[in-house]
Amino acid sequence: MEQQKPFYKILNEICNEQNIKQKILSYGWIRELQKENQKHYIIRYQFDLNSSISYKIAKDKFATYEILKSNNVPTIEHKMIFNPATRSEYYENKFIEEAKEILLKNNNKLVIKANDSSEGKDVYLCTNEKEIEEVINRLFEEKNNTLSACPYLDIKLEYRAVFLCGEIIYIYKKRKPYVTGNGKNTISELIEIKEKEYNIKFDLIKNINFEYIPKNNEEIVISWKHNLSNGAEPCIIDDEDKYINEIKEIAVNAGKAININFANIDIALTTDNRIYVMEINGNVCMNKFTEKITNGYNIAKDIYSKAINKMFESKNF
Repeated sequence: MEQQKPFYKILNEICNEQNIKQKILSYGWIRELQKENQKHYIIRYQFDLNSSISYKIAKDKFATYEILKSNNVPTIEHKMIFNPATRSEYYENKFIEEAKEILLKNNNKLVIKANDSSEGKDVYLCTNEKEIEEVINRLFEEKNNTLSACPYLDIKLEYRAVFLCGEIIYIYKKRKPYVTGNGKNTISELIEIKEKEYNIKFDLIKNINFEYIPKNNEEIVISWKHNLSNGAEPCIIDDEDKYINEIKEIAVNAGKAININFANIDIALTTDNRIYVMEINGNVCMNKFTEKITNGYNIAKDIYSKAINKMFESKNF
């Protein structure tokens, strides 16, 4: 059940410790929190801190890109693609042609995604024009009104910054999913073992030699996505990370640009050491983080506690 997830366990603990009255409504989808004369709501992973406008901007990948670009925040280029069945007034063939141009300019690698996608869902890596057309048609058939086309970047690490009312209150890194060789099993066998362990299906990199047997302790990256829900690994930031201050500054500028108050901001560090905002997410979910990182539960609890305290402050955000 949803209530058994770490997020809801943390909320229950915070409310008990801070004498906050809590009502569970709409089959657990809504939490009503009341303290003294104030009442606030948490809907799934959305806290009563963001305006509906800032949340909608963050939920729309292209809208986020446009605003960040307008505010001189480094971000990955997006091109909009409209569904002719639902957005015919905007639809023109040139949008798909623009996507194909990005493919040709970017070593035959292009990312197509639904504009409201999350957790790596409805996000595809295309390597030729046929795949572009197949992915676009599939996503349109799934009733997506708009899509974004982006150049694929060779990302070394992805940083996730937790933004709260103008500040970064926590930041960590994410590594792409990988398997570790033991000198005996093939990559295919190692992937199968890890998929059973994580109870997921990896979105695998194309052209992997699945019959190769990695050496002992040899690490083989198997997916191009950095989502924890898809098997990526969180890492604590170390003191020698020379990019951290620049990344924090960019994350703060991104959060302020869209007027959001509580969000996860994902930032890419490419293999040639360029830094770009990837997306902003108004749903601050840390369930996988609590499971995968040492002391992750307490870190998440501290973050959610600070967010709840902000909700009950009398000042405007």
